[in-house]
Amino acid sequence: MPAPPTIAMYADPTCPYAYLAAYRLHQLRDEWRGKIRVVHKSLALEYVNRQPTPKRILDVETPVLLAPEPGIPYSPWHRPDSEWPVTVWPAFEAVKCAERQDLDLADDLDWAVRVAFFAESRCIALRHVLFALAEGIGLDMARFAADFDGGATKPLVLVEARTGWEQLKVEGSPTFILPDGEQRPYLGLPKLDLDKDRHFRPTLKRPAPTDPLAPYRQLLADAQRQTA
Repeated sequence: MPAPPTIAMYADPTCPYAYLAAYRLHQLRDEWRGKIRVVHKSLALEYVNRQPTPKRILDVETPVLLAPEPGIPYSPWHRPDSEWPVTVWPAFEAVKCAERQDLDLADDLDWAVRVAFFAESRCIALRHVLFALAEGIGLDMARFAADFDGGATKPLVLVEARTGWEQLKVEGSPTFILPDGEQRPYLGLPKLDLDKDRHFRPTLKRPAPTDPLAPYRQLLADAQRQTA
């Protein structure tokens, strides 16, 4: 039996657009698991921006983007600013370590990492936080620890960031890539403009579609059709 078609999701775990996209996929997971493989690619914003994800921008941007989804796990950052993750490289590595065990578990860990950041204000740069999340989804922790502490996936994270930004030249986080190479950035997502002269005041540039799940169902259907 041929392997299910693969959709690559290039995204950063601290990107609110990517969080919204991951939530859409999470809502449809019973429809696609076993039929489609979603591979999470490490599109580090800090790699291209040369800075941590800026808290002051996310504080303004995130609640506006997530407002149409009252069910999405979210709370404004409520821990000390000193616990804000200045890097998410370890989180990327953790998801790649999970991928070495099982793609579905890697998807579970990717989602758990995003929820930990956006809903629980946990520092996803810390080893013990990532290990707790990995244990919570049922990974083989001895294997996970060996891979994570041994740096088994560190080179892969860098390769994926370079591939996304420099070779594929994706528009941003998130970008989905279908089996035939077609890119679909910001799939069915609202888009904001942030006015730097007005302390990043957000203005809605593009509203979300009436049926926010429709573009994702179409994505899954197109991936299956391309490999039929």
